[in-house]
Amino acid sequence: MPAAWLERSRAGLVDDLSRRLSSRIGSVFRLVGEAGSRELAEATLAALLKDLRDNKREAVRGVVLDMVQRLAARGLSFADVRHYVQSTRALLLGAIDAAVDLQPGAWRRIDDWLFDLMLVATMHFVAQREEAMQERAAQLEVRQMESQLVELKAAFAEKTRLLELIRQASTPIAPVVDGIVVVPLVGVFDAFRAEVLTEKLLHAVTEARAQVVILDISGVPVFDAEAAQLIIRLGQAVRLLGSEMILVGMSPDIARTIVELGVSLGGLRTLGSLQAGLAQALALRRLKIAPL
Repeated sequence: MPAAWLERSRAGLVDDLSRRLSSRIGSVFRLVGEAGSRELAEATLAALLKDLRDNKREAVRGVVLDMVQRLAARGLSFADVRHYVQSTRALLLGAIDAAVDLQPGAWRRIDDWLFDLMLVATMHFVAQREEAMQERAAQLEVRQMESQLVELKAAFAEKTRLLELIRQASTPIAPVVDGIVVVPLVGVFDAFRAEVLTEKLLHAVTEARAQVVILDISGVPVFDAEAAQLIIRLGQAVRLLGSEMILVGMSPDIARTIVELGVSLGGLRTLGSLQAGLAQALALRRLKIAPL
């Protein structure tokens, strides 16, 4: 029986196979050394013995899969796989030819097992290599996406910073006379701009101790219900600091829009021009502009 013969010859075969594996220069088996090569040789012959006894070919799959998984990280190549299969085959067939206690044809089962060893080793190696390539490709894609995300975040942050600078620059606050500041609005007046303006204006009112704020909306191209509500809230915030806000630059179109929308400006004092607003602010402050 081939199983009985293999059991008797097993120790010598393990020694010979481990030497053959570890002697190949530049192979992964040379890298893992004699101990690692002996461990693989013992596992291979143990799998062959088990399959011969069970009359199956299942253990061969386990030993090959374990070898590929363990040695892949150490640089297992297809040349290493071929060397492993050819060394095992040459060793076993040579030992069978020299055996005197094997019945004719007993080598057939071992030869079939060796064919499975070659087939399974090749399949597992190719599958592992494909999986590793896919993993590297996925990691590369993730790194590229992370790099692009960092660039996008940086670009977004820079664009946000520039946008805020532009919005702030388009909403200057100018103290013209002691206790009076003028705020000319230019461009679209939205919620974000209203928030920025409110913060800046309240700070300026406190710092300049302004009693009158003149808000000029002549440069606002679109004045709708939302813009009206934002200005009303701005006026309420200014009043909380003890100041009064005068709304100037009210064009006929804006006035018509406010009437059509049915929006109440909440008691805000409104005037047609900046000159009229400044004159009203001076009167409230009991000030006059002296001629030169």
